[in-house]
Amino acid sequence: MPAGTPRPGDLNDTGPIPTGSSEPDEPPIGTAAGGGLAYPAQSEPERRRRWPKVLAWTLIPLVLLLGAAAAGVGWHYSNEILTVTDGEEPYDVEIVDVRHGAVVLAGDEVDHPQITGLDWAGGYARLLAGAETTADGVLREFEPFPDTPEPGTNARLDFYAAPEELASVTDIGAEHVTFDAPLGALDATYVPGEEDRWVIFVHGRGASRAETFRLLPAVAELGYPSMAISYRNDTGAPEDPNGWWGLGWTESADLTAAVDYAVANGAEDVVLVGYSMGGAIVGNYLRTEGDDRVAGVIYDSPVLSWTDTIDFEAADRGLPSFLTTLASAAVRVRAGIDFSELDQVDHADRLSVPVLLVHGTGDETVPVASSDEFAEQRPDLVTYLRLDGAEHVQGWNSHRRLYEDSVVTFLSGL
Repeated sequence: MPAGTPRPGDLNDTGPIPTGSSEPDEPPIGTAAGGGLAYPAQSEPERRRRWPKVLAWTLIPLVLLLGAAAAGVGWHYSNEILTVTDGEEPYDVEIVDVRHGAVVLAGDEVDHPQITGLDWAGGYARLLAGAETTADGVLREFEPFPDTPEPGTNARLDFYAAPEELASVTDIGAEHVTFDAPLGALDATYVPGEEDRWVIFVHGRGASRAETFRLLPAVAELGYPSMAISYRNDTGAPEDPNGWWGLGWTESADLTAAVDYAVANGAEDVVLVGYSMGGAIVGNYLRTEGDDRVAGVIYDSPVLSWTDTIDFEAADRGLPSFLTTLASAAVRVRAGIDFSELDQVDHADRLSVPVLLVHGTGDETVPVASSDEFAEQRPDLVTYLRLDGAEHVQGWNSHRRLYEDSVVTFLSGL
């Protein structure tokens, strides 16, 4: 061992300073055995100073890698939120038999005893409330709406409970109209009435105008001109230039065009009805256009807070909440959508018109908790119909009489 080099175990022992020297002897740098360089040994304090740097240089790449992976997942999740899809549900229900105003069905959820539609290629019927399990399948009473199915036909359940052509099942004078919107002409189903207050229906994301046809006839029979609108990215409608849903941020401009159309055709004011994402569209209309032409709002299972809704769906998938934060940030960067501005729960103080709020406790798509909080914050303006067990936008299907009576009472009181 070279002279002056501390022995193992002596690293903390400074010892006396030799006579005639003001500093301890520095260990020489020379040639170690085997031809390598011999470096000065490090003291314990020096080692303590170095280990945070070593740890930092070890962790930084790992943190960056994990951050990139998390951002990638957030980006992927934002694709699910924004991307427009138009896939159709399969015909996965078998019509086993048809007998005296009833059908025998086999398939998933055919025993769910609420009103629903039965849709098959070339036909449509409405299943009435109630279900009876038999040896052959589930027996359901139905009404032709307007068709009667044949045994052996493959069909699917449809909670809209109404076909795409409202005129085929009602005699209320439903007709097709178009109105000019920022991206081009949009279709609407219109029912005339003698009142000067119009009711405008806005369906949810990925749905169609038929989603609103359960309630529309009851409203039109009160004398209100009623219009169910389409908006950008609907089937047959102009596509948004970026090909994404605007989640209410951009579609509200199409609602503005519909309100302009109503006013140009005699409306003094309007009532806006929003289903699911249609609630976000209506909310953003109120934020950007104000309430000058709005007498009231009806919400059914509305997206009042995208943050709450995305967190709710992420939790259902077992995803950590921080990923939804990343997804929301990705949506902001990619599409310019500000979820904080769209949040009607956080901004409940902005509400200035009466609202009938309908939401079911069985909703597994949009959290009923958002509606609970919204109603709690504004009891002065919100009438809350909280339906036990009702699924997403299916309050009418499970509680038809209560639902329609509540709407009629609300409209009459405006």
